[in-house]
Amino acid sequence: MRAWNPANILARRRCVPAAPCQSAYIRCYRSGPALTEPDVRILEVGPRDGLQNIKQKVDTHVKIELIQRLAASGLRAIEATSFVAPKWIPQLADSKEVMQHILDSGLNQSIRFPVLVPNMKGFERAALSRAEEAVVFASASEGFSRANTNCSVEEALSRAEEVVSASLSRGIRARGVISCIFECPYDGPTDPAQVLAVARRFLEMGCYEVGLGDTLGVGTAYDVEKLLRVLFTEIPAEKLAGHYHDTYGQAVANVVKSYEMGLKAFDSSVAGLGGCPYAKGASGNVATEDVVYMFERAGVRTGIDIHRLSETGDWISHKVNQKNNSRAGSALVARSRSAETSTTKAASEVSNLEWQVISDDGEHRVSRAGNVVKITLTRTRNGNALSNSMVEGITNLFHSLAKDTSVFHIVLDAEGKFFCTGMDLSSSGSTATGDPKIQDEYYNKVEALFSAITNSPQTTIAVIDGLCFGGGVGVAFACDVRLVSPTARFTMTEIKLGLSPATISRHMIREWGISFAREAMLSGREVTPEELKAIGAVHGIASSAEDLERMASEYLQRLRNSAPRSASAIKELVRKGWMDPGGDDQTRYIKQVFLEMMVPGSEGEHGMAQFRKKNKNIDWGHFWSEAGAKSSA
Repeated sequence: MRAWNPANILARRRCVPAAPCQSAYIRCYRSGPALTEPDVRILEVGPRDGLQNIKQKVDTHVKIELIQRLAASGLRAIEATSFVAPKWIPQLADSKEVMQHILDSGLNQSIRFPVLVPNMKGFERAALSRAEEAVVFASASEGFSRANTNCSVEEALSRAEEVVSASLSRGIRARGVISCIFECPYDGPTDPAQVLAVARRFLEMGCYEVGLGDTLGVGTAYDVEKLLRVLFTEIPAEKLAGHYHDTYGQAVANVVKSYEMGLKAFDSSVAGLGGCPYAKGASGNVATEDVVYMFERAGVRTGIDIHRLSETGDWISHKVNQKNNSRAGSALVARSRSAETSTTKAASEVSNLEWQVISDDGEHRVSRAGNVVKITLTRTRNGNALSNSMVEGITNLFHSLAKDTSVFHIVLDAEGKFFCTGMDLSSSGSTATGDPKIQDEYYNKVEALFSAITNSPQTTIAVIDGLCFGGGVGVAFACDVRLVSPTARFTMTEIKLGLSPATISRHMIREWGISFAREAMLSGREVTPEELKAIGAVHGIASSAEDLERMASEYLQRLRNSAPRSASAIKELVRKGWMDPGGDDQTRYIKQVFLEMMVPGSEGEHGMAQFRKKNKNIDWGHFWSEAGAKSSA
């Protein structure tokens, strides 16, 4: 047997099974050639498998927030709950409420939410809750099967087959999971042939994938290789997923070995939460943070923000009074807190910004704190719709701010349920008339607004805690940066009203990309923050409205070290790269910026001087206030 080596994970671009696939039936399960790029799918099982064995009651709102936080970290598959009878698993008695929240929030449009279903009664409850994926299970050992489900392995598989058949008939995907793949607390070591037999049954009944559960956490890389060599004689790697517990500290090593041998899917639990009530002494699942950290360090993309995930693991551990069992997560949180301590003074200056109201016309309020101006839409009675007066007022404000060199950043946010509902469609709005002249005037005003936001020399930040429709979506994406809460939604409903998103289309295509923007505009569907985060169009998803305020403050803190004139030049470089790629206009401007970077008195000259002094945290507000004082002296 070849010894496993974590370094091999980088070189393992595709997998060749240890033995050829001999089974004829398995051909129908093959999904095509192996992926050429390193990539893994991680199923987060914390909300179900991680919480079910905790003795203290976990409130429903905590479970919902956990799911929101996990989604915000970039996870695209989260095992939400279980439809086991509440008398057996009272911790998950609120499965209906949890699923209802997922549906109401729209998270299920971009994230998979499998649910555990033990029998037909549980399946009916899951179907009524509109679950889209059912997880069935069986043990590879008779002793554990009787202790866990009070039936034999064959009886457990028959129940599972009944659930899978019903699921597939209703368009619900099904996944199988095998317990005790290496050892049973009652029967001892498990024969790999028994695991193969159960896995084969799951695939034959229609499961798209089979999870391999080391329920006791006793397995090692040696055991993984031994088992997979047997399974690969009949089952391709792409139909298997690793589900390893970490009782003996071997789970990450088992994930590495499985990946080296071809598995690209793994189950894990945030903070290593979990355990099994019928396997005494077995600790939790492998921590998601540890798996993500290992893969990302090896150059294997997971699509997950390890820092957000680590914060979530620390948060849920405190909520349920459990030790954080993720070593990587605990270390990252500790390092982050150390860094926060070193910048406490600077951070407090931003988080405690004293906003001074400059003006308030009942439609939008203007506030200022230092070098930052905030524009808040306050026309809540009509969803912050873009009235004539609001459009004119904000456009004039942006034009005025463009000339104010003391303003570095502009924040755009809103009060109420809606961020902005776009054009004013009310009976008194400009769209209520068919007069071409009035329509032309309104178009020119709206176009001027978007142009003013787009061409603002300041860095513009949209802070969105609410719903956006039509032109409101355009306002958000005309800005440079988007920070959003979980309740933010973006819908271009024009097509449903017989209209077209003409004015905002250029911003959507630029920020969302052609294919994504076209589908969203043609369908008029609701687009979630998670979808936009995945394509880079949203730059931060907070866990709550309060967290969004903190996130915006922290983002402004980071911008303290961003030179404002340099930022303005960067915005223009990007604009010309979009409008005139490879053209004369772009070429001339690139040369102009390059030649002006180090002229006397410039930001570049000052920045390089500070760099030589080893000062990496330049306060550009202070620099420009001094420059202004010198010029006026």
